[in-house]
Amino acid sequence: MAANALANGRRVMIVEELAGPFGVPDFVAVVLAGDALERRTLLDVPPLLNEIDAGIVASVSSLRGTPAKKIAERLGWPLPSIERRIPTLLRTGALSLAAPDRYVKPADLQPIGRLYAIETKMSNWRRAVQQGRLYRLWTDNYVIVMPPLSNGSLADLSRTVTEDRAGLMIGGRWAARPGRRDASHARRMWGSEHVVAGVAGGHPTRSTNPR
Repeated sequence: MAANALANGRRVMIVEELAGPFGVPDFVAVVLAGDALERRTLLDVPPLLNEIDAGIVASVSSLRGTPAKKIAERLGWPLPSIERRIPTLLRTGALSLAAPDRYVKPADLQPIGRLYAIETKMSNWRRAVQQGRLYRLWTDNYVIVMPPLSNGSLADLSRTVTEDRAGLMIGGRWAARPGRRDASHARRMWGSEHVVAGVAGGHPTRSTNPR
């Protein structure tokens, strides 16, 4: 399956129909960063499903305190929006005070790995691309999986996916592998926390280990 091919020898977790910030992919393949998932689930911190909350936490260190003004500058968001969310983050343990107006986070509150949205379609590849681009707002990239297509449709789809640096699997074979994208750390945290919420809520998952 496409998810296993993305692992490159690392452990991969497959989550079915995960409700993300935007849309519900058929599958999300999480190429796990070591034991980051296990360490994150042991934290007594609820998943950060609010985009501002995830962005704030992604913008601070676990070692050096960061003031609210600096967080706002890093995110490009209004300072009042940041200041409104900080009390909740302090209360839930996602942040703590290192000094007055200087915030740190738990060391294990990090993205759990790289996320790939996998969309399967029997036809209508244009819709698959549209959905993949939407999922990429909160994942690292998308992969489309389809059966064999006509030469014309395959050429158009391949060109589109290549321009997006996304992934394409046709008839069980790779036509294009997804490229590495530099998604913002805030968005990576946001997507990761939705996976954490899905796992905590008993969402259907399966995992494979490198061979």
